[in-house]
Amino acid sequence: MRSLLGFILTLSLVFAGAISYAQNSDYEIWMSDQGNTQGITATNPKGSYGGKVRIYSSKDLEKNPPIDNPLVLDVATDLFPTALQTTGDNVNRIHGILPAPDYKYVTLNFVASGHLGIVNSQTKKPICLFRTTQTNTGRQNHMSFVAHDGSKILLANQNGKVLERVDVTKNNQGKITGFQYNADASLDLVGGTGRILGQPIAVDVNPFDDISCTKTGVILDGQSTITPNGIAKQAANIRSNNTVICPIISDDSQYAYATLGGGGMFVVDINATPMQIVAEYDVNTVHSAGCGGHSVNGSMYLNTGTPAPNNSEFTVYQFTQDYKKAPNFDLPNQPSPIAVWADPDNGKILPGNNRDAHGLVVTKDKYLHQFDRVRNNVEVFRADKTLEYKGSYSLKNSGACKSTLNAVTEDDPTPDLADLDLKDKRIYIALRGTLPQSVAHAAVGSCPGLGIIEVENKKSGRLAHVLPTFIESGDARDNLSDPHAVILVKS
Repeated sequence: MRSLLGFILTLSLVFAGAISYAQNSDYEIWMSDQGNTQGITATNPKGSYGGKVRIYSSKDLEKNPPIDNPLVLDVATDLFPTALQTTGDNVNRIHGILPAPDYKYVTLNFVASGHLGIVNSQTKKPICLFRTTQTNTGRQNHMSFVAHDGSKILLANQNGKVLERVDVTKNNQGKITGFQYNADASLDLVGGTGRILGQPIAVDVNPFDDISCTKTGVILDGQSTITPNGIAKQAANIRSNNTVICPIISDDSQYAYATLGGGGMFVVDINATPMQIVAEYDVNTVHSAGCGGHSVNGSMYLNTGTPAPNNSEFTVYQFTQDYKKAPNFDLPNQPSPIAVWADPDNGKILPGNNRDAHGLVVTKDKYLHQFDRVRNNVEVFRADKTLEYKGSYSLKNSGACKSTLNAVTEDDPTPDLADLDLKDKRIYIALRGTLPQSVAHAAVGSCPGLGIIEVENKKSGRLAHVLPTFIESGDARDNLSDPHAVILVKS
């Protein structure tokens, strides 16, 4: 207890000394940087694990020009230094980062090590550290999503091919009292015996904050290999590889649209325990590797992007949010998508010129900006009752993207995940690095950093600024920084 108390006091002093950026702002922009920060040596120049969270104040960002003065937290040393001892591995490759609906906490998702970290957005101190289920196909946490009612967090155990759930408990005043990893709720998207090799892990990082971090139940081996319709969950030409990518949650916090790496999608009733598939789509209806979603006027808009090198894929879908609740379910590929916009080059092999739809944002005026990670442009749609294409704009040729150390391309922003400011005047976006830690076939960029897009006439924009990020390799030859996700957190 004495050593733990000493660690917490030391951590508090680290935070107190680190916060020098502008405070008391309207909002903050949090950005995850996947680049390794630990184990960097001359003989291991690219490092072994770690990453950074960079937090920018709106008071700095909205100056002209913006002030580049973020609070920088190392995920391994500042946030989760005891991860190896308590969970069996260091936190590695911070991929997704999402806020709670009330902005009281932020989820940090580690795709390589399978951790979910929960951090208090006001104090910047860690609350919980979880680790996902180990299966015979892996253990990851690609992304997590918080239900709109704040009642649960869904985890995309990507290579594990399991959808998992953390339940959020609150007292009568609505204050959070605990995060409970509910293993009984887990849904194996493949099924069969011999799948489950290790149970989830829960660590209460700060035992003095009156918030518990626990695990309950057991994820069972031998879950069904078929959907409620009697069709194989995973099979060639149906859903060939059920790596769960992004479980986007419906407005009523009832369903998740779980996109899959090999194509196809499951709509899952997330309030059932265990969670249950209530709609299924095959690869011919929903293509592979979707990880962008946003609801507008009762519809859910989703995308799919390139799954492999030189394979072009850029599609935007409009789905209903009206599904049956468990134990009921719909027939395969029903309800059909309301609308689909697909690039005519989809499926073609276009070396150096393929497409990749990934991050997207929707303005208050219901214009959907869909980013292309490969071609550095943005397709714009009117997202209302029906999907309506409105045109395109480029993120190149603005002069903002300055090449970093050892860049192999020029003027190559490579936009990833993004968020809007509070007035719909700016889009803040993560720009990928020269040594991408994920999807290298689509994510090599020349100017890693925080991109600021000035929105023009609702349906156009310009990359006005790039606040560069840098992590020096052990041999001083490369910039290891690889930003992946950006979120807005209201102060």
